[in-house]
Amino acid sequence: MLRPPLLPLLALSPRCILSAVLAIMLAVLGTGMVLEYAFGVLPCPMCWWQRYAHIAIAVGALLALIFRQYKLGAGAIILAALFGLGVACWQYAAQHGLLPWPPSCTGQSAQSLAAGADLLQAMATTQVIPCDKETFELLGLSLAGWNIPVMLFAAGVSARVLLK
Repeated sequence: MLRPPLLPLLALSPRCILSAVLAIMLAVLGTGMVLEYAFGVLPCPMCWWQRYAHIAIAVGALLALIFRQYKLGAGAIILAALFGLGVACWQYAAQHGLLPWPPSCTGQSAQSLAAGADLLQAMATTQVIPCDKETFELLGLSLAGWNIPVMLFAAGVSARVLLK
């Protein structure tokens, strides 16, 4: 009989599941740092929102492991993962023309901000990456596209901890 690939993971203890979530979030955050600092793939505002979700998930998993509050940690992870999933789905849908971009995320809004002299001077040292410019793609998916299964995984296995 064929078993779904996540079934063995779901049979693990809450500690093992949250450790796996923590390891995956640290790997995702590390990958983002390598892409940014080694390859120059700068994050847009929506990418930062997703990074905040990754950080919240990692912190939630770490605190749950330290204090052995697995259900509380799983609940926090689910909330952060659902936020990250929402942002990733929004960005992915906007990349494919299905949803509008947030006003602060388009190339036009970044250019229109340059009207003030002080802001122009500040922007001379800061590079603003608009969300509507896809900066990286792997196997046909943008980073937002890859973030969707990562957030689904974090929410799904954390729900298992919550219900166990």
